[in-house]
Amino acid sequence: MIWQREYYGAMKTNWFLTIIALCFTMSFIVAQYVAAGVFGFFGVVTAMQILYLKNVGKKLTLVNDKKRSRMFKGGKSEWELKFENTGFPIWNGQLRLHFHDAVKPLNNKDMSHTKLIEIVVPLTIGYKEIVTVKVPIEGQKRGLSRLKNLELTIPHLFGEGSVLLLHQPLLRMEQMVYPNIYTLKDNRKPSPLKPGDYEYKHSLFQDLFSPIGTRDYQAGDQFHHIHWKASARMQQLQTKVFTQVANESVLLVLNVVNHYSIISDLEERIEEVASFVDYFYREGIPFSLTVNVRSFGAVPYLHLPVGDGQKHRQQAMELLSVLSNNELTVPFNRMLMHLDTHENLPMTVIIFTHDSQELDKYIKKWSKQTQVDVRLSNSLGGDVKWQQPSLLSR
Repeated sequence: MIWQREYYGAMKTNWFLTIIALCFTMSFIVAQYVAAGVFGFFGVVTAMQILYLKNVGKKLTLVNDKKRSRMFKGGKSEWELKFENTGFPIWNGQLRLHFHDAVKPLNNKDMSHTKLIEIVVPLTIGYKEIVTVKVPIEGQKRGLSRLKNLELTIPHLFGEGSVLLLHQPLLRMEQMVYPNIYTLKDNRKPSPLKPGDYEYKHSLFQDLFSPIGTRDYQAGDQFHHIHWKASARMQQLQTKVFTQVANESVLLVLNVVNHYSIISDLEERIEEVASFVDYFYREGIPFSLTVNVRSFGAVPYLHLPVGDGQKHRQQAMELLSVLSNNELTVPFNRMLMHLDTHENLPMTVIIFTHDSQELDKYIKKWSKQTQVDVRLSNSLGGDVKWQQPSLLSR
């Protein structure tokens, strides 16, 4: 069943029909045929009204396809509801939507003092007609907004009363608001001591399949690197110049726990991590992300494996968007222990935390094989105080 039906004022209509039937009978008995005709007319209209209320909306369907729209705070989007009606037409219906307050209506007339926002829009749809209702909205804060429920109120055509239709299936439309991001300066930290695929002018390694030019031959240049066509043209030996490449990858580690509760500056931390995610995406640097929030599976915490590209950025932003103050967390030291024993560390590890005491032994160990960047914040309340990142390299 698509709709759950509830009637309001139906008893009054039934009593009115009963009274009309009695009046019609009495008028017919006393031979008042004009009055009987009038009462008969009103009786037919009332009976049709009852029939209409009992059947209207039964063949109204909502195209409930799964759809998720994504935006940043202040971005514009819309709830798009497509209805198909093969039954009785609906006039002056009122569509009532409830959704989470990560987004808000653009008209700003619907005030809400809870985490749910309610908005009412009109709906009129005829027989065998398809109508699309669009509700413009704006991103209000980081999070995921779902349509919680959908109600349609159809009023009595000629009197009091109405029928209320409650949509039973789960609504599959969502609006996701990403964390705010800000521009970062150069944060690339490739390893010049390992070959890779990323251009880095200070690297000791060259990509022999990517020559970028030539230079004059110097003593010690390898014979097979001589560019013979360029040498013939320049009348002087020319050596090929190759792109210098290095291995570059990043692991982002976010600690959201302060003692036994979620850190007070969760939003600021998430925005900083999101800014790094966006920076690495634009630079084409592979990255992975871990957060000490309980997860079910082989990895007991939220873990996004290493990757790059638009889809990988989207997965990371979605993971950060749905974090809340009600998460079931994992002790930070346990996550570090699991990373130390089960993960192959990339070239750079960036740790976002409020306390570095429990990191000491891991920093000493990891800094022998990779670069460790610890970014501290004051999560004991008040303003966020960023400290200069400490870079421990080999």
